[in-house]
Amino acid sequence: MTKKHLLVTAVMAVLSIPVYSQTFSLKNNLLYDATLTPNVGLELKTGRRSTFQLFYGFHPWRLSDTKSLRHWSLMPEYRSWLKEPFRGHFFGIHALGGEFNIAGFRDHRYEGWYVGGGLTYGYAWRLSDHWNMEAAIGLGFVHSAYDKYENEVCGALLGRNHRNAVVPTKLALNIAYVLGKKKTLPVVAPVVVTDPTPTAIVRQAPVYHFSFVTPKAEAEKVRHLSGRAYLDFVVNTTDIRPEYRRNTEELAKVRQTIDAVRQDPNTSITHISIHGYASPEGSYANNTRLAEGRAQAFKDYVQLLMTLPADIFSVESTPEDWEGLVEKIKDLPTPFRGRELVLSVAKDESLEPDQKERKLKREIPKEWKLMVDSIFPALRHSDYEVSYTIRPFTVEEAIQLVKTHPQQLSLNELFLVAQTYEPGSSDFNEVFEVAVRMYPDDETANLNAAVIALRRDDLQAAARYLSKAGSSAEAMNLRGVLAAKRGNLKAAEDYFRQAGSLEDALENLKQFSGER
Repeated sequence: MTKKHLLVTAVMAVLSIPVYSQTFSLKNNLLYDATLTPNVGLELKTGRRSTFQLFYGFHPWRLSDTKSLRHWSLMPEYRSWLKEPFRGHFFGIHALGGEFNIAGFRDHRYEGWYVGGGLTYGYAWRLSDHWNMEAAIGLGFVHSAYDKYENEVCGALLGRNHRNAVVPTKLALNIAYVLGKKKTLPVVAPVVVTDPTPTAIVRQAPVYHFSFVTPKAEAEKVRHLSGRAYLDFVVNTTDIRPEYRRNTEELAKVRQTIDAVRQDPNTSITHISIHGYASPEGSYANNTRLAEGRAQAFKDYVQLLMTLPADIFSVESTPEDWEGLVEKIKDLPTPFRGRELVLSVAKDESLEPDQKERKLKREIPKEWKLMVDSIFPALRHSDYEVSYTIRPFTVEEAIQLVKTHPQQLSLNELFLVAQTYEPGSSDFNEVFEVAVRMYPDDETANLNAAVIALRRDDLQAAARYLSKAGSSAEAMNLRGVLAAKRGNLKAAEDYFRQAGSLEDALENLKQFSGER
C-alpha cells in the first residue's frame, strides 16, 4: 500500500497550510451519492479569495459475488474565487488518488490504484446564510495500474497493466453547510452630544448664480451647402459629356445637393458660386483656357438642368492648383524622392507656373510622371457652394421642426422653443443640447449648454462647452462656478471678478466673505 501512504502524506502536508479564518464548509456530492458511495468534503478559507478543499469517498460493499464497485478516493483541491469564498465563480487545481476493486464489467474484475491531477471550474449559489449549492467540473491527467482477473470467485489473474489518459476528473453537485461566516453587525446609531448653547450655526452649502443668455435674433437666416465635383473631360476640351466616365455619378451628387434646398418650401436659393481647378501639367495659357471654360460649362449645365436664373451664379477658376498639390504631397503617408523639392518649387512665388513645371520635369522626371498619374487627377475639380435663406418660423412651427429639421432653426428660435418647457425638464435640456449640436462653434450655444451641464453637475461637459464660450462676462461667471464646484476657490474668485458688474457674478462673490 505504498501509494496509499504517499497520498496520505501529501494530504497531511497540504493540511498544514495556515487557515486564513475560522470559516469552513462541510459538503456532500449528490452525484457521488447516486453510485451508493458515502462521501464527505471539508473546505477551509485560506485567503481573501482562496480556499482549500479535501474530498473523500469510500464504497466498501460488494453488490454480489460477481459485481463490485469497491473503491476509495481522495481529492485535495486549491480554489481561487472571483468575488469571495463560497460564492459565485471559482477556478481550481486538484490532485486525486485512490484504490479500486471493480467487477461485473466485460466479464472481468479490475483491482489497482490511480493517481492524477487536473483543473476545475465551478459555481456556488448561496441558498441561505449557511446552506450553499455548488456545481463543478474538472479535466485532467490520470495514471492507473491494475491487475485483470477472471470475474468469478477466486478468478485467475489474466495480466497486469497500467494506463495514462486525459479524462474528466470531476463531476460534482454538492450541497454544503457553511460555518463560521462573518456575521453582519447591526448598525448602531452614533451618540450625538448636543451643544448646550441655545442655537447652532449650520454652514449652508454655497449656491452659485448663473443664467442663460438669450441669442440674438437673425435678421435673415442665411445658410450654405458646399460640394466638390470631379468631372472628366475629353483631353483639351471644355464641354461636359454627362455619360463620359464617372460624370453621371458626379453630376447626380451635384443635383442631390441643390435639390435638397430647391425642393424645400421653407428655403430659397440666393446664390451659387462655382470655382474650377486644373492641375499644373501643360502650359499655363492652355490651362487657363481649360479651367475657365470647364468652370463655365459646369455653371451652364447646372443652370439649364435646374432651370435657375443666370444672375444667381458666380464663376471663378484656378488654372494650376499648386496649393492643392502642396497639400496632397504633405498628406502622403510616406515621403518620396524629391518631396522637398516639389514643396519648395510649388511655393516659390518668384517662378512662373511654366518654369515650375520645367524645373520639376528636368530634376525629378520619374517622380513628376508619378505625380501626373496618381496625384494630378485629384487636382482637377469644380467646387460649388449653394447659399440660401430660410424663412422665419412661429414658436408652434419651431416645436415640430426641433424633432425633424432642427438645422432650419436659428439659435433664437431654439431658445424660444425651450421656454415652452418646464425649466430643468428633459425636453428643456434637450433643446439646448440640440442647439449646440447644430451650432457647435457658436459662443452663445456653448454658453447655454454649459449652464445645463453645471445644473446637472456634469463638470467635464461644462468645461468642454466653456472652451468655446468666448470671454464675455457671462462666460467668465460660468468659469468661476465651474472652478468653485471643482474646489478651486482662488480661481473661482478671479473669474467672478473678471465678470465685472454682471449681477450673477457679484452675487457669487458674496460667497467668499469669510471663505478663506
